[in-house]
Amino acid sequence: MALRRWLFFSLLLLACQRGAERFPYGKGYTFINRWGDTVALDSLSGRTLVVSYFYTHCPDACPLTMANLKKLHSSLPDSVREKVLFLSVSIDPERDRPEVLRKYASMYGIGSSGWIFLTGDPEEVRRFIKDVGVIAVKGKTEIAPNGDTVYFLTHTDYVHVVTPDGRIVYRGDGEKLDLKRIKEKIASSLP
Repeated sequence: MALRRWLFFSLLLLACQRGAERFPYGKGYTFINRWGDTVALDSLSGRTLVVSYFYTHCPDACPLTMANLKKLHSSLPDSVREKVLFLSVSIDPERDRPEVLRKYASMYGIGSSGWIFLTGDPEEVRRFIKDVGVIAVKGKTEIAPNGDTVYFLTHTDYVHVVTPDGRIVYRGDGEKLDLKRIKEKIASSLP
């Protein structure tokens, strides 16, 4: 267990040091939204994005991050909110299929306007999160008495603000989202 923690924190330090400066447009990433539609990442360029990375079975960081993002979303003036796309990418595509994402969004009262939840092919998701500097390490897998597969992911809970030209201008901790700073970055990135 100590080795796993050391490995995780070493990877976390490396990710923080190298960090993605640009969003990975132009690499052909495609995902599936909560309605089952295919979404090409490149189709989102040209807009200001607020991007988060989560999984629906997360017991701690992700619920706090979603609550903070919901607060951010509702605190933006309508004129700003209509120009910003919130994008939440599951780091657990094996379990977070579209129907699960629909339930999750509904649980947080998140409608479909201006907020996209994505999942997709597990290998493609792994490559994508690596490209943006997010780390997700899968823990021990067990089978619950009801037959469900149970595991947790230790992960970074970044939130990024991406400019229309693909620059990442904000990288923050979703659990402790700095609302004032992220709003400033959003405002400065609007076309």
